[in-house]
Amino acid sequence: MKTEALRVRDPYILAENGIYYLYKTNIPHVGTSIAVHTSRDLHEWSERPVTVYSLDTSTWKEGQLWAPEVHAWNGKYYLFVSVLGKNGLRGTEISVSSTPDGTFIPLANRPATPLDQSAIDGTLFCEDGRPYIVYSRDWPHCFDEGLGSYVGEIWGCELTEDLSAPVGAAFLMFRSTDCPLSASAPVRHEWEGKSVARYGSDAPFLQRLPNGRIYLTWSPIPGGNYVVLGATADSIHGKWEHVASPVFSENGGHAMFFCDFDGQDIMCIHAPEREGDERALFLPVSVTSDGVFLK
Repeated sequence: MKTEALRVRDPYILAENGIYYLYKTNIPHVGTSIAVHTSRDLHEWSERPVTVYSLDTSTWKEGQLWAPEVHAWNGKYYLFVSVLGKNGLRGTEISVSSTPDGTFIPLANRPATPLDQSAIDGTLFCEDGRPYIVYSRDWPHCFDEGLGSYVGEIWGCELTEDLSAPVGAAFLMFRSTDCPLSASAPVRHEWEGKSVARYGSDAPFLQRLPNGRIYLTWSPIPGGNYVVLGATADSIHGKWEHVASPVFSENGGHAMFFCDFDGQDIMCIHAPEREGDERALFLPVSVTSDGVFLK
């Protein structure tokens, strides 16, 4: 199957031992399982994906899987996936497998994110040898009375070494309205019979630049146009400086980054942000001490 024929939202690539693993939900937005396609060239993919995780509603989970990520950590592989809980809040659950295409087993009967927050798009980042989950706290549980709008936020929380539980309290990294590009134009949604404004905060992803600073990409929808924005800091605890220009501005986003087997840094996004038409897009980038730039 060619990349152009593979519908996928929020694609995530793990590059291991000459194989690219592409993780996806079986049904965008309302998935009940996570599956993986494999490729050796990022062009031709396995026709039949392998299911690596299935929803178990006998636990804390209600349904609606999305945004799977798989990270190699301490010799094992960890699946981060957003799930709607029976308490009405979303959380990011972490599961483990000994192989990238094996069955992933949840580490705990709860999300890794706080139980009192709606938390999606969780990702892994390590600072000073300590693992953190970084996630989006977004609508419909982040209404700002002063702005009369839903304002997404990026949060972080330290995890135990085995990623099975949070350590201490979660902390706010920044709000969507802290970024001038995002704050300039909220997107409007129909919600519960009325039109509401939202400043989104999808898909945090963190990497180190050559100078040691953190570069965090994320995706709001200013004016209805899905984009990839950047922010930098010396530490996961901030202070965050927002990059003046988008990394990508053509109605695509939910970015993650990996290095291909030829040594080229690649940004992976889904585009366009249009129901039914989403495809994985692999874009060569330059990662320098000044930031991340499309080639």
